[in-house]
Amino acid sequence: MTTDLATLTTAADRWDGMAKEFGKRETDYKRDVHGITPGPPSPSTWTGLSADAAGKRFDVTLHEFQNAQTEAKAIASLLRDAHAQFTTLRGHLKSEREAAIKAGIKVSDRGVVAYDEERAAGNASDSAMHDPASRAEVQRAVESWQGRIDKAVRAVGDADEGVEIALGAAVFDSNLTDGTGNGFNARAKGDIEQYEADVAKKSARKLAGGERLTPHELAELQRSFRDNSRDPGFSRTVLDSLGPSGTIRLTNNLGDLAHMTDPRHAADYNSIETGLANSLATATKNPHSKWYKDWRTEMRKAGVARYETDFQAARLDKVHGYQSLITLMQHGDGYGRDFLEDLGDDMIKAEKKNPEIWDLKGEYSGKRDGWFANDPVDGVLGIMSHEPATAAHYLNDDDRMKYLMHDRDWKLTLHTTETPKATVYTPSLDTDTHAGFAAALQAGATGLDPSDPNAKYVDHSADNNKVFKSSLKYLAEEGDKFPASLREPMAKILVNHGDTVHAAASAVDMHGAPLEQDQLYEVVKQVSKNQDSYAALNSGINHFMVADIHDPNQKHPEDSLTHAGRTVGFLEQARANAAGDPKVAEFKHKWVVDQAIGYLPVAGDEVQSGVDYVTDRWLADEQKKLDDKAADENVADYTKRNRQLMALASEWHKVHGSHGGSAIAAQEAIDEAAYAGFERGRGASGEKAK
Repeated sequence: MTTDLATLTTAADRWDGMAKEFGKRETDYKRDVHGITPGPPSPSTWTGLSADAAGKRFDVTLHEFQNAQTEAKAIASLLRDAHAQFTTLRGHLKSEREAAIKAGIKVSDRGVVAYDEERAAGNASDSAMHDPASRAEVQRAVESWQGRIDKAVRAVGDADEGVEIALGAAVFDSNLTDGTGNGFNARAKGDIEQYEADVAKKSARKLAGGERLTPHELAELQRSFRDNSRDPGFSRTVLDSLGPSGTIRLTNNLGDLAHMTDPRHAADYNSIETGLANSLATATKNPHSKWYKDWRTEMRKAGVARYETDFQAARLDKVHGYQSLITLMQHGDGYGRDFLEDLGDDMIKAEKKNPEIWDLKGEYSGKRDGWFANDPVDGVLGIMSHEPATAAHYLNDDDRMKYLMHDRDWKLTLHTTETPKATVYTPSLDTDTHAGFAAALQAGATGLDPSDPNAKYVDHSADNNKVFKSSLKYLAEEGDKFPASLREPMAKILVNHGDTVHAAASAVDMHGAPLEQDQLYEVVKQVSKNQDSYAALNSGINHFMVADIHDPNQKHPEDSLTHAGRTVGFLEQARANAAGDPKVAEFKHKWVVDQAIGYLPVAGDEVQSGVDYVTDRWLADEQKKLDDKAADENVADYTKRNRQLMALASEWHKVHGSHGGSAIAAQEAIDEAAYAGFERGRGASGEKAK
């Protein structure tokens, strides 16, 4: 941290000076020595065998003066490159340390992180983690900061090793047949990453060919990817050396090593996959480049070709290239929108041409086998979900949404049935079917990455709203074929658009509702078939009903009470109709209501207090249904939400009581509204009102 990095640029200046001096010596040598041998025969010209021999020696020496300049200039460039890298990395390390200290963390001179107890005791406001009731939270924070500091320190070490590799290669004579044996390097390069790429591509090709790396080679390849996978030149050099087919073979071999032949070193192989995936992300950033277009053209061929792997051989099967490619990409991040969308479209085109292309024997889910992307289309959608804007842009296309919702055959897992005459393979859904699509749908409709535990509500874009409405349309059309794996994601999407859902569910004027009520009803009904999804939806909608009641800009406050009642009735009718037989309740386990909390807008204290109260009363209603084991004919009765309705009426009267009449009047009004909402839901379902 205290090293004077300016010495690197000083040294670079001196190497440039050395190159100039060699240039002068070249001029002198060419004039005074080399110049005496060439030319036509004359009395003053040196000719004969001795002149020929000397001329060849003089040529070698002249080239050495020229090569010395190339090498010196390259070293100067490498030193300046090193200075730039070290300056940036040291600055990042310093900023990480300063951020840690600001957050109440101590960082020793050796990079060891600890919680600053002394500072926290002196002034609690100075520490973001000061929470005496939760030492576990403090420990998680310490571990997180230790990881960040370690990563920053390791980056400096990785860069240092890269500089060492480059300097060593720059002074190595790259042409041992030029007459010097070990002279100056005529092909010296001034780019550290190019030297690292030269080493990395040799190891990568070795692995792709099925050979094993030595421990040193393995560690160096890991380091090289860590240090350079975000560098375009390095990334393209390595990928060019492999080509799309070689990249797939390398991925397959890394998977076999990690999961079959050498699982003890799985972390090392996974690290290389991460580096290779990140290099792919870097190299494919510019979709207009010739490199990108050539790579995509070749990948279209390699992606549909079949490959043998040890992992699939155990199942007497082979894989297609796109399946391996998506398996690789799941290890990386930072992919460009165009690359992901092009890849998704190319794979959909391939499966339309050959609907059985991804079919494989056996399950590919769970901890043991779920690492392999047997459904690459679902896999790339999952990758898109980490970039919500990309997911939204991709899914707002109606043709894509229709294909994924309606037309696509998701049965890719071949299950075996033994008959007296033969083994029959029957396509069926994998255990994790639709997982990637569900994540992309959630990201595209909400603007939030489903894998981010700290995601917070964001304002919706036009694409978000379009994906939301499109998902309602197509999922409603699915009816009872609604994929079970989409229930929880759709619950979170509905909650995230809760203001619109509340407005639509409570609308008296069906044609003026912001959503088609029949579509909303069907989706709510399907979501309500799962207890956790049902809980997430209803507890989330409570937020919007209470927020509507507290809205200070209401011209007619009584409308918010009516809307709340109608929404409760609408939701209850959908729930009652959720189990096929509309009079059967299947909810049995403990209620969990905070799954969708990150998908809600931030509420003020008064609103949140009201939400908590109403949700508590709603839970009491739901629990009573279970405890009483309500008779079939009563389960569908909206009055079973009486506690929730009365809590909403109480909240409304607390806010508007001085202008809105008595508490009893509010209770009667919401009760009537709930009945109306229940009947509207019945109408949306196609049932005749009683």
